[in-house]
Parts: sequence; C-alpha cells; structure tokens
Amino acid sequence: MTLFCRAIVLLAVTCTLFACDSRKNTHGSNQLPAFVSQKGNVYTITQGQTRLEISASVAGRIGSLKIDGTEMLLTADKTNNLIWGSVFWSSPQSEWSWPPIEALDSAPYNVSLAEERIVFTSKIDPVTGYQFVKSYGVNNEKKCVSIIYSIHNHSKVEKNVAGWEVTRFGPKGMAFFPQGNTESTSGIFYPLAVEHVGDITWANYNVAHLTQNHHKLMTDGKEGWIAYTNAGKLLVKEFADVPVELIVSGEGEIELFANVEKTFWEIDQQGVMTKLAPGEHLDCEVLWHTRTLPANVPAQVGSNELVTYVRDVLKGVH
Repeated sequence: MTLFCRAIVLLAVTCTLFACDSRKNTHGSNQLPAFVSQKGNVYTITQGQTRLEISASVAGRIGSLKIDGTEMLLTADKTNNLIWGSVFWSSPQSEWSWPPIEALDSAPYNVSLAEERIVFTSKIDPVTGYQFVKSYGVNNEKKCVSIIYSIHNHSKVEKNVAGWEVTRFGPKGMAFFPQGNTESTSGIFYPLAVEHVGDITWANYNVAHLTQNHHKLMTDGKEGWIAYTNAGKLLVKEFADVPVELIVSGEGEIELFANVEKTFWEIDQQGVMTKLAPGEHLDCEVLWHTRTLPANVPAQVGSNELVTYVRDVLKGVH
C-alpha cells in the first residue's frame, strides 16, 4: 500500500454526519466495525497489542495509546488544560497563531461510519473556512492503525496549507528519525538538543538540557517515518515523505517541541504544502505501528539494532 497526501476537488460533503453518539454509517448499518468499541463519546480501536482511544467530544482527538497495556501519550488526567493526546492542525501556524482553533482542535466532532472506518467531522471554522475530517481504521496487511486526515477549504479564497499531526508525550522517552536535506532551525524558541549518528537524528528527553524557554526543532526528514520509544515500547509514525521544496515555509517536515514547564513534549510531522481552491480538500494518511521491543534491541541513542528493527517493522518483517 502506498501512503498518500493529495488534494481532491470537493463535489459533495464527504461523510454523512450524525450526532456524536450515533452508530449509523453511510450504508445504513448500525454496527461498529469489529475493531471498534464505544463507551459514551469515547471510541476504542483495538489492533493486536494496540489500544487507541478517540474522543468525539474533544475533536475526534486521540486521548490514549496503550501498547500491551502501557500508556504512551500525555493523557487528559495529567494536565489541567487542553494540551494532551494527539491532535491535528493546519500549517502554517501563522494563519491562526495561538491558541488553536476551537472548532477544529477541541469542540465536539460528529461521528459516522464508512467502509470499515470510523469518521469524525468538525464544524466549519468561520474564520479560516477549514473543516477537518479524521478517519480511523486498521491496516490488517501491515498490522497497524490507519489515520486519514482531511482539510476541506470552505472559504472563498485559495489556500496554501499542509496537514500537521501533533503527538504529545510526557517528559520522558526518546525520538529518532532519518535526517533529511536541510539544517535544523528553532523559530522563535531555543534549539532542542539532538545528536546525529550516521543518517539518524536522536532526541533524548533530558530536563538538564532545557532552559528558561520553550525548545523546538524544525527540519527535513527522509524515508517517511519518525519513532518514539519509552519503557520498552515503540511507536513508529509512517507517512508520505515530503520533498524539501514542498515543506511549508517557516515550518519543518519533522518538528519536536518541549515546553518550558517541562511537563510534555511533542513529536510531529507535517505533510505537503498544497494549494486548495475553494471547494477542494486534501487527504493525508498516517500509519501508527506499535511494538513491545525485543530484549535484544537496545533503546538508546545510536542503536543500530533499534533503527534496523524500525525499518524492518515498516517492511513488514516484524
């Protein structure tokens, strides 16, 4: 299967919309897919060792990722604000600044079902004209969770936009990815300390390296993946690689962010900068692969065994 990030002309509303607790799909069935269970406004996807919880009442947001029972994400109970879980934004951030747009980032999404996928759809933001759709399913061939993010342009002007998945973890663990063809920048923040070993960039969360400011890294990746490991567990996010010339200006294909309060960090990737005419939308797919690491694969900076293991996971070897 080929991962994609593409623009599509919107001829009609993509999904039939229902209330947040609806179990109907576009074909009239009232059955959730076998891999989905529901409790109130929380929908749980189970695929092998993976258990993913999605909140319809908070923007179809991924609020929990457990691998063989171990929680990987920063969950809502660990904070007193909306900075938790894994979210989806539009890039560039300069279009909406801060805070994120409520209708897209934290307001309830409608829920529908379509062809063995559960679909969460936002209202239209009146300022940007954006509407987000998040579609979750499983890829049985690759034994992972498939997420398709869509940005619909309901405005009256052409937009230059990319999708941006922002995944938040507690202040621990290690991220790594294949370094691409640009230098790293940090924007208005302090640089985030990383190590380069061979063609891999490593970021080990270390409080001692964080000063009195937020820290950030923005750069190009290659091969279309970024991984995170903690407590013997591994998450690999797989996506379509972005050519350097199609990275949003002032942003990065790969972005890491650690807050000054030292309470979380973010491991992100952005998609292709896409021109969307009024009525068009873009779709981007991300695959989440999870594993419990074998005892003979050391989770440490510069581990060739770990990088080889990730690449084998992406090839379907493990």
